Amino acid sequence: MNTSSPQSELKRRLAGRLAAACMALLAFSTTPSHAQAWRWYNENPSFTPATLPNGTVINFNEWKKALPYVRIDGKPPRAEPVADKVWMVYGYFYGPVIIERPNGLLVFSTGENEEDGKKFREIIRRDVSTKPIIAIFYDHAHYAKGAKSLLDGDSAMIVAHPDSNKTVQESGFLGKPNIPEMLPALNGRARIHFGTDMPDKGPDAKMGAASLDLGKKSAWMPATLTLGDGESITVDGLEIQAFHAITDTEDTLTFWIPSQKLVIDNVMWPCLPNLYTLRGDRYREPEQWTSAIKKIRDLEPEIELDVGGGAKALKGREAIKKTANALIDASSFVYDQAIRLTNQGVRMQELRHHIVLPASLLKNPYVNEVYGQYDTFPQAYADHSHGWFSGHAEDLHALPRSVESKKWVELSGGEAKVYEAYRVAVGKGEHLWAKDLAVVLTDVAPANRTYRQALADSFRTLGRYSPGSITRNFYLASARSLEGETTHTLGSVQEAEWVVADTSRAVNHLRTRLNPEEASGKEGELAFDIGGTRSALHIRNSVAEFVAEPDKHYRKPDATIKASPEMFARYFRGELSLAAFVKESGANAQAAALLGLFDEFHQVPMYPVAASGLDPSAH
Repeated sequence: MNTSSPQSELKRRLAGRLAAACMALLAFSTTPSHAQAWRWYNENPSFTPATLPNGTVINFNEWKKALPYVRIDGKPPRAEPVADKVWMVYGYFYGPVIIERPNGLLVFSTGENEEDGKKFREIIRRDVSTKPIIAIFYDHAHYAKGAKSLLDGDSAMIVAHPDSNKTVQESGFLGKPNIPEMLPALNGRARIHFGTDMPDKGPDAKMGAASLDLGKKSAWMPATLTLGDGESITVDGLEIQAFHAITDTEDTLTFWIPSQKLVIDNVMWPCLPNLYTLRGDRYREPEQWTSAIKKIRDLEPEIELDVGGGAKALKGREAIKKTANALIDASSFVYDQAIRLTNQGVRMQELRHHIVLPASLLKNPYVNEVYGQYDTFPQAYADHSHGWFSGHAEDLHALPRSVESKKWVELSGGEAKVYEAYRVAVGKGEHLWAKDLAVVLTDVAPANRTYRQALADSFRTLGRYSPGSITRNFYLASARSLEGETTHTLGSVQEAEWVVADTSRAVNHLRTRLNPEEASGKEGELAFDIGGTRSALHIRNSVAEFVAEPDKHYRKPDATIKASPEMFARYFRGELSLAAFVKESGANAQAAALLGLFDEFHQVPMYPVAASGLDPSAH
């Protein structure tokens, strides 16, 4: 006879996956191991995080390992010489490399925005030379947005990968998505990823060098000269060879200067390569990144300058080779073991509990988790191969989470017993279990302040246990949203510049806002004349087909809205309501009715207080 209580049954069910992971680990793991990730979070009550001068509370263990090798050292920003006539900007994770030539300066990387470019120019003028900048080299798209202010009128060639211009123009804050229409979700997650909206002081404060202020004004300039893999250019007497690399962007170039045996790259980061990113992006193929590291290793450079990842200059052929091999081996270990275990039947959600880096790899200071945590990587590889389905039939269909949680609360004897179990778990330092219990409670009563705070406290604790800045930021953003902050969101909106740059593209993206319930049974074609550029949306069967040339379409528009690109951008971004947009544009009632079938953009917090109409249990 089963004598277990409803509460113990709840705990057994929710904790079962963790127990299964432990048993499977004993069966599969043959490598020396450090604490498993779940044990670190759930069975480590003695851990005490550090408090930094700005008040932020973090797990500083991995940072201690990495700090001697990164360019953020507490000193004022500056350019330091790293070789003859070669300087590197310190004080920024992504400060440029500057090479002085007889007739001017060559600058590699320009920063994330107009402000960065201006600051870098000031440093160059103060610490390097007043010679004009005669060439800019984009090592990858992320830090190509300070060019105009960096040049400040200097006439320079701009060198990049052949895909660079397209990549920058089509991307959001940081990436070129597989599905461009999902840029709002990716942009919102990117702001969380980098701690953009975190406070500057206090327990949840930004982690300084690991944060970026996304969304600032861009000073990007298009490339005027492109280099493909293996192609060379000579600038003011200096030969520079480019090698294509696919890292966190597909337009990455590694620059090899044979006369100085010097490499400038966005490949050898001073941490484990971010082989999956929690903000979302295209799939990152680990073997592509390791191939790029191998290329650097096999060139046998004497100096390696990592621009994109924030490392100090790495010098000496053997030191570079040793570091390269450590990064290659760590990345390959995680990837290969994820494949091995998937082939042995381990669910992708459980892979993180089985893969532990060997102690021999962890000895290298570059193999650390200050940025991405490797336990967040493996599931992406299995998902890329077979998609979301584990292959186990029980994963095919499930109750909506709100319904399932309600049933578990009923089985356990009510909310009060679940909340008491939460308090007991917190007292024991079982932080993952406490989190699971708080999730159940907030699913059942999303507006309950006590439950929301319980879950926020769990997230904040897990964030403080997390060594990686990305993981920490997602935990803290979730905690702050539960506490009522509305800044953090999983559904942002593109910048006005993106809308204005291609208004027809923005109209096309607008189709994904069609509300099917409002549009049910309605048909009509709404044309947009935005600054003279015409496109349309043909609404039928609760979908909206994008029409690039409405005047040539088989069905003529039923109504037209005329507006300037700037006005349309304000509407698209939710800064101008539907009513105000209709009024300012002078649209007629039919145009207003058709446009009214589309959702207006409103920023939704990560954890809304009330369950929305999108809750499947409401249908």
